[in-house]
Formats: sequence, structure tokens, C-alpha cells
Amino acid sequence: MMPTIKDVAEKAGVGIATVSRAMNGTGYVSARSREKIETAIRELHYIPNERARNLSRKQTGIIGVLIPDFQTPFYASFLRQVEMELYNYGYRTMVCNTVKHSDREAAYVEMLDRNMLDGLITCAWSAEAEVYRHMDKPIVSMDHNLGEGIPLIHSDHKTGGRIAAEHLLEKGCKRVLQLGDYFPVYTPSNDRYREFHRIMDEAGVEVRQLDLEWNRLDYEYYEKYLSEHLRDVKWSDAVFASDMGAIACYRFATERGIQVPDHMKIMAYDGTDFTRMMMPVMTAVRQDITKLASSCADTVVRLVQRKEPVRMHRIIDVEFQKGGTT
Repeated sequence: MMPTIKDVAEKAGVGIATVSRAMNGTGYVSARSREKIETAIRELHYIPNERARNLSRKQTGIIGVLIPDFQTPFYASFLRQVEMELYNYGYRTMVCNTVKHSDREAAYVEMLDRNMLDGLITCAWSAEAEVYRHMDKPIVSMDHNLGEGIPLIHSDHKTGGRIAAEHLLEKGCKRVLQLGDYFPVYTPSNDRYREFHRIMDEAGVEVRQLDLEWNRLDYEYYEKYLSEHLRDVKWSDAVFASDMGAIACYRFATERGIQVPDHMKIMAYDGTDFTRMMMPVMTAVRQDITKLASSCADTVVRLVQRKEPVRMHRIIDVEFQKGGTT
């Protein structure tokens, strides 16, 4: 027969209410009592009824995570890290792929509103921000400003754009091709392009922008787009793009006999594992995915558990990744 909370209380020599407070973290328990309870749990091999605990707390133990596209290295890495962080906090993760499916994003927001989720981390931008603004629920946004009252976490994209621009200028680049993925609404990630353009304009360097579909992040799209739109690839002596775009440009250039970095420099933005698997390693501005994920997880858990303080705006540092493509 499986041990019960009553068995734990008897073995530890404390009341059932004390065991409940210790396991749920809902009240004071002395260090001595807590130690006896933990010892009793181990010796009895007691496994708490998670469903019952969640029902008593009116919680599900589930955090939703909205990701634009699982295929991209950045979001795949973020998802892996944030799932691990949430698990360490005692939460399970429900994941939704939202690219080209704004109805899915709205559906998950509705699930949160109906108390089917304890909280939500959103990296998506398909739905209108208004979908979120009426919500008085635990929501954390990464890279998308959803308005006052919703914590925003993102990389220091302005510094990232400056690092990329200054590095290419140091390398003597004069004609830069930029693969942009401007979004229909403002996001902090746009700041990298704005700062990159500003510095290049001041230096008198020409930047030619290729505007991509904002909701297409897959490698196949980049390949197809380049073959259809980039006829004069030899015009540029440098490329600035996200990891997937930079890798696609590298292949596109080398297949046409353009030597990287001798005749063309390629600068990536994200600096995911894919860029370090290449030979040579891709020069990049690296976002700290581990810190982004841990900040998102910590913030949403604080909101769910009503812990103070909650930082409403966190900016995570970026860094230069030295490689052989510039």
C-alpha cells in the first residue's frame, strides 16, 4: 500500500498540516521539522499526489510557452532551456508552434484566461497585442512589447547591431547586404537593424536591405528567396543576417565561387550552436539563450506564485563571437 501524508506526519512526529505547509511552501515550518519531514518522505518513498495538490491550490502546474517556429535553432535552443528551467521549479511545459497560426496563439491565451494554464511565456507575434492587454494573468513576453503590466525580456539588440556594424567597418566593408525580418509591429529586435543602419550611414557605407516575410524562419525559405531575388550577389562585400540567413548566404556564395571571407564577409546574429558547428565557425553576435530562458522562467514563476519583486523589463547582454567568416 502506498504511504500517505498521514504516514509521513506520524513518522516525522508532526501534524498533517505541518507536512502540507512544508510540501506546498504555504507557511512557516521550522528547519528542524522540515528536516524530519524530508527524512520521512525519503524513507517512506512517499510520492505526493500532484493533481490533488494542484487542485487544492487551484493551479494546474502547467506553464504554456508560445514559440514562432520549432525549426529555427534559436527557438529550439530557447525551448529546450526554458523547459528545463520550468521543470526545476516544479512546472510542466505545454508548447505551441504559432508561425502562420495566429488562432493558436489566441487559443492559448484563452486557455490561460480559463485557468487551464498557470502562466504563459510568449515569444510569438502573430496575434494582436490587444489579445493580451485585457488579461490579469501571469504572462511574460520575450522580444514583443505587449504593453504595461506585462514583463518584457529581450537581448540588448541595440548593442548587438552596433557590434556587428563596427566589426564590419573594421574589416573595411563598403557594400553590405542585410537580410532583414522586420515585423509588422515594433519589437526590440528591430533595434539591431536600426542601430546597424545608423552606424553604417554615418560611415558612408551603402546597405542594401532584402525584406523577408516576417513569419518565415525556415532554412528552405532563405534558400528559395536568395535564388529568386539575389541575382547580383557579387555587388556586396559583406552580409549581415540572423543565423539561418547567414548560413544560407554562406552556402549561396560558395556555390557561386565567392570565397568567404576573402571576397565576402558574413556576420550572423544569434550565435546558436549551428554557427559553431560550421567550418569555419561563423562570426556572430551571440544572444545568451540560457539567461533569456532563465529570466523568462523565473519571472513567470514569480507571477504565478505572487512573489515580489517582479522586474518588468530585463535586458540581457549580447557578446561578440569570433569566427572565420569575416
